[in-house]
Amino acid sequence: MEKVAKGYVIEDSKVKILFTNRTVDAKNLEDVKRICEEYNFNYTDLMYNTQVHGATVRIIKTIDDKENNGEEADGLLTSLKNVPLLIFTADCVPLVFYDGEKRVVGLAHAGWRGTYDNIAGEIVEILIKDYKCIKENIKVIIGPSVSGDNYEVSYELVEKFAVYNIDNYYKKCGEKYYLDLWAINKGLLKCAGILEENITVTNFCTVKDNNQFFSYRLDNATTKRIGTFIQLK
Repeated sequence: MEKVAKGYVIEDSKVKILFTNRTVDAKNLEDVKRICEEYNFNYTDLMYNTQVHGATVRIIKTIDDKENNGEEADGLLTSLKNVPLLIFTADCVPLVFYDGEKRVVGLAHAGWRGTYDNIAGEIVEILIKDYKCIKENIKVIIGPSVSGDNYEVSYELVEKFAVYNIDNYYKKCGEKYYLDLWAINKGLLKCAGILEENITVTNFCTVKDNNQFFSYRLDNATTKRIGTFIQLK
């Protein structure tokens, strides 16, 4: 992952991924246009959702699907070249999916609700059923988001996630409880058949690394957002 002026880029001959930093507000149209021009994302065909903290995945099959931008969903998938996908986060977990064999990419916005509804597993299921992907070929990146060291929650929320039987998904410090969305999503991905060696955690925490990334909690409920972009070449 290469650090660039506006964030972090991952790129090879088939795909480009960008996580933006605090110099960019992905909810600002002019910022998004500049980012797309600077890093060669095709702004004209950019696809995005109105995110609602669920597990609905929008499948982009044609350029005409741009007419549905703003539809309520928290996941995006496409096998179209030069059609960038974009999700918005500021503590919630951005999940990036890529299968280089079938040439398909996807993004998911996974807050605690989307994580609990297993949007990660939903995308894996679609990749297998609709795109004929092989589980062993699917790679996933867990992007900048609040870490388990800084995501204080109620005991009731911790207890809610016990249903998944994932090890070390929370910790208790004194009377405080901290939920680890990275560990939970990684566990759900493994349950869906994704190989552990194909799951990469960037280890950027929006609270600890707040000098680089927006945090809804730390930045007083900011409306600004990190942008996660992905585009097939």
